[in-house]
Amino acid sequence: MSTIEGPYILGISEKPQAAQRIARALDKNNKPELNRIKNVPVYLCQRDGIKIVIAPALGHLLALSSISKTWNYPVLDYEWKPNYEVNKTARTKNFIDVFKSLSKNATDIIVMTDFDREGEVIGYLILKYILGRDQAERMKFSTLTRRDIIKAYDNREKTLDSGFLNSGLIRHYVDWLYGINYSRALSSAFKRVSGRFKTISIGRVQGPTLNSVVELENEINIFLPIPYWTIESEVILESKNFKASYEKSRINNQKEAFQIVDDCRSLVGKIKDIIQEKKSRYPFPPFNLGDLQREAYIHFKFSPHKTLEIAEKLYLSALISYPRTDSQKLPMTLGHKSILTKLENQNNYKDYANEIITSKKFKPSEGKKIDAAHPAIHPTGNKPDKSFSSREIKLYDLIVKRYLSLFGKPALFSNKSIIIEINKHKFEVKGSEIIDEGWIRYYKPYYSLKEKILPEIDIENEIIFNFIDAKEHFTSPPYRYNESTLLRKMEDEKIGTKATRAGIIQTLFARGYIEGSIINATPLGLAVVSVLQEQYPVLVKSEMTRNLEEIMENVQDQKKDIDKIILSIKKELKEMLVSFHTKELEIGSSLYNNLKKSEGSEIIVLGKCIECKKGDLRIIRSKKTGKRFIACSSYFDKAIKCNATYPLPSTGSIKTTGQKCSFDGLPIIEWRKGKLKKIMCISPECPSKKKGD
Repeated sequence: MSTIEGPYILGISEKPQAAQRIARALDKNNKPELNRIKNVPVYLCQRDGIKIVIAPALGHLLALSSISKTWNYPVLDYEWKPNYEVNKTARTKNFIDVFKSLSKNATDIIVMTDFDREGEVIGYLILKYILGRDQAERMKFSTLTRRDIIKAYDNREKTLDSGFLNSGLIRHYVDWLYGINYSRALSSAFKRVSGRFKTISIGRVQGPTLNSVVELENEINIFLPIPYWTIESEVILESKNFKASYEKSRINNQKEAFQIVDDCRSLVGKIKDIIQEKKSRYPFPPFNLGDLQREAYIHFKFSPHKTLEIAEKLYLSALISYPRTDSQKLPMTLGHKSILTKLENQNNYKDYANEIITSKKFKPSEGKKIDAAHPAIHPTGNKPDKSFSSREIKLYDLIVKRYLSLFGKPALFSNKSIIIEINKHKFEVKGSEIIDEGWIRYYKPYYSLKEKILPEIDIENEIIFNFIDAKEHFTSPPYRYNESTLLRKMEDEKIGTKATRAGIIQTLFARGYIEGSIINATPLGLAVVSVLQEQYPVLVKSEMTRNLEEIMENVQDQKKDIDKIILSIKKELKEMLVSFHTKELEIGSSLYNNLKKSEGSEIIVLGKCIECKKGDLRIIRSKKTGKRFIACSSYFDKAIKCNATYPLPSTGSIKTTGQKCSFDGLPIIEWRKGKLKKIMCISPECPSKKKGD
């Protein structure tokens, strides 16, 4: 393997595109030397007489794996292994080999990954398990611009951020422990009953998220519409028609609604009051990731996952700042005048950027939310080239215009209400007039104010109504989630993090638990939640995930010890899984039945097996012959392997009666075909059949 002559400083970058950006910024001539080692792009730059070699990862190069090779549960011991050994489709072997080779001539290491939990973990794992080192410096930056990269290099930290690192590691450990154990437990329970393997997975964040969808589904299914009435009316003001709103927005009684219409049958009223007030509307806060994902869904119908994917590309292209942030803050140290000056060179933003620069107002509006690592999402001022897709340009435009709007004046408008009385019933006509659009001009077309200018009119003027009618309505069930509103639900419930929520939703789609742009729970999703709600509700309630998030935040704040927390979680998990194992057959049957019931073909359990005294007798159908028969569920239990079977008629419907045969204690069933009906014991050798009973 070809390598680079030392000595040099080795920089660990998170992705190839980031490595290229960082290398260009740090090289004294902005022209780093590209070396391809095992087809991995490695950059050599010169700075202040020092050689710096920057090599990229491909995201995570290592993954957690069970130390034990047996497929069972609980699984409590794990190790970090090369990603390509755990996931055979991972294309990471060459990257690992390159880092190992480059480490030989490296005098020092600088971690240059994204400054967040995952970036810290990626850098640490490469440092420890691939390079075999325990010490590295750390660069921290929020954009991949030359200015920020050089600043991060000149002010690099002497060590990794232990708070971020431990918080990131514990998330990996906890998610892996919950994910592998409950996936194996559910899959094992299902196989024990059904005889076939089906991957049924659930994680500590997936469970509560899926449960939110199912609970809403159940709420919709049991919803009963309730009638109510509204008073619809229209008035004539200065020869123009305007909608008027009745003083009560909803009337629950038909008689009352009809009485109001009757009271107002003259259709002649008088103006009793005119209320006019000026209002201000301030800019929306700067974008954090959640706000950007919601706004992109509203305007472009981008899924949260797609928005993050596009934002990542814009970040790696040095067009915007780091997108995985909760912050709504834009400190003055970002150099807003410099960013605006760059935007002034782009035709789409030239006029507005020039206005802001001329006004000399360089302090943007901010929101309340903060992020310890990064500011709110903002443009760098760099111009996208023609290689960017229309989707990428749309998101870039949204981010730039949101940023510009933060420097605008408040929008001013005047609200006007005309109160009309007819036979003691009050109606209101509302209007509004824009005085100054302010910041809204910069944010169009993503937000606008609608004007409805009312005519000048005097109090006590007589007003004619075109009509006043009562209209019947029915209350509506709650709206199903879309990806944007489900993301909001996760935020409200504190399920997951800004970086993981969109991925969790994608995982639920990929595993067949949810479907549709208007999200529905699938039969499998309904079955999984139904079983867990019944047997282990803690796995689908948000409280556990919230508590774990709080614990992990305490690790980041260095208030709790990571080893003690993991030990405690393992103990708690083991107790739950031992309990799960004792109920495995019951859970498997419930899971299988719920799934079949949801699919419209519920399995029939007839009673306990009299042979092994442990399994259930149930009706199954042979995949090979298509014939149905009765078998014991313990057939699939390796420890029991009960072979009890009973034949059934190949046609007709079968129901359980709940009764037992007086001769042999086996279940009695009801068989029907057309007009024929028989009540009989399931055993073909039963004395009752020989007697003709």
